[in-house]
Amino acid sequence: MEKTIAALVETSIVKWLLLNMLFIKQLINLDITISLIMTNLLPYAQKIEPLGKMLK
Repeated sequence: MEKTIAALVETSIVKWLLLNMLFIKQLINLDITISLIMTNLLPYAQKIEPLGKMLK
């Protein structure tokens, strides 16, 4: 009986750790994706800003 409870607790802890790792990985991937998008948009933003000043 104790082995069964210990196995269940261990399985629950492992599942919890895996879920946390996946969640953290997704956050990191999201951060990297946002960084890449911002980096790619930067040249366009720099070109658009002077146009805005010209139109004033």
